[in-house]
Amino acid sequence: MIQKKMGVLIDNGPSDWQVLQQNDRGFAAVDLSGRWHAQEQKRRVEARVVYESPSAPATKSLDWTPAEARDDNTWSITLPNIPAGGPYRIETRVWRRGGPDERPLRGDYVHHLGVGDLWCIAGQSNASGTGLGIAEDGPELGVHLFANDETWKLACHPLEDATNTLHPITITGIFHGHSPWLAFAKMLKRHLAIPIGLIPTALGGSALRPWNPKDKGKPVLYENMMDMIRKAGGRIKGIVWYQGESDANSENAASYKDRFAQFVSSVREGLNTPDLPILTAQLSRCTNPVPSKELDQAWTVLREQQRQAAKQISNVHVIPTLDLPLSDDIHISAPGCVTLGQRFADVALGKVYGHPVSDTFPEIASAHFRDGERRELVLTFDHVPGGWHPRKPPEGFTVEGPDGFIPIEWTDFGEGSQIILRLAGPTEGPVTVHGAYGRNPKVRLCDANQRPFVAFSTQVA
Repeated sequence: MIQKKMGVLIDNGPSDWQVLQQNDRGFAAVDLSGRWHAQEQKRRVEARVVYESPSAPATKSLDWTPAEARDDNTWSITLPNIPAGGPYRIETRVWRRGGPDERPLRGDYVHHLGVGDLWCIAGQSNASGTGLGIAEDGPELGVHLFANDETWKLACHPLEDATNTLHPITITGIFHGHSPWLAFAKMLKRHLAIPIGLIPTALGGSALRPWNPKDKGKPVLYENMMDMIRKAGGRIKGIVWYQGESDANSENAASYKDRFAQFVSSVREGLNTPDLPILTAQLSRCTNPVPSKELDQAWTVLREQQRQAAKQISNVHVIPTLDLPLSDDIHISAPGCVTLGQRFADVALGKVYGHPVSDTFPEIASAHFRDGERRELVLTFDHVPGGWHPRKPPEGFTVEGPDGFIPIEWTDFGEGSQIILRLAGPTEGPVTVHGAYGRNPKVRLCDANQRPFVAFSTQVA
């Protein structure tokens, strides 16, 4: 009876395990309200913020602070300037005087609260997580999840758990496994020393259209994503995006960049964050053995569209995936997901947080013929620290002319980061050089950090 009638009840406030998005100064505020009950006339409702360990106040100003306690037995308080960090515990009590027992009355608590950054997960199956296999990628205090049942909890695989979901739009019915994002969040947390919150909104098999409010049709996945973000607090640090397989066809591939730009602008407008960071995965491989020239071309076109999107849209960044192991025809395995999550984290740390980490991947800078017969193509790359590995004849390149593919006689390394392609015969007119052509290209070429080049298609006059 004491717990029901005496003390402090929190009716409105943050949840256990919640991560609050820090502001530009590295702080967050908490609004609390509820009911209080005490018999003494001299009483005061108080609240404070402490570290879960060692139970010390988060700051001097966040120690026991009087709330507004009204005669109708309601109370409210704003706890400002909670510094980035945690996990914290919010404590409440009724301080009292004049009775036979002057010890404070108990109040409700909020446990494992963090102040840090929230990242939203969007895209299709490689974003929602279907990686199979065994990988050491367990939960870690300080990496929390706003799950599909709209409760905050410790993040663990699978992040797209549909148990008790309130967002059935993201249910596919397919078994979920690993995704890259737990490894991503843990690496951010360790480097930044702040909690990271994840918001899963991806749907396996989804095309870009339902994510894009400016395309025809109802943008159900965009609306669901914005609803989840709003319910998680309304502000995020950025989006991690892996999508494109369902648009890698002759109808949609060539327009992907422009339609993706519409999605980006819609999200930024909807969140009132003009330069919201969006980190994107470039399409990996598809090992389906059924031949299809149309699909090979479409996958090549879409990868180039993703590369161009990162070059042309501010604060959009692309991460290559072509070397990662698969657990079926199209899905990155659990060990591959861990590697990809670490790559995403490196890009976030460098491009978003300004840390001096290695946040680039080999990327084509220029291509030109170095001889009058137009038989020897020189490809120059940026961002190849330590040179190319392995030092074997480079693979993964295709040259296409007006009349079809042109055989390559041999390949070799040139000066610095250059790669030389010797064609079987002289050429006339423009040609297109592809790095990683088709659904399942053979790409073993990496930099010294074992990072593959960003797939490309570039024209040589």
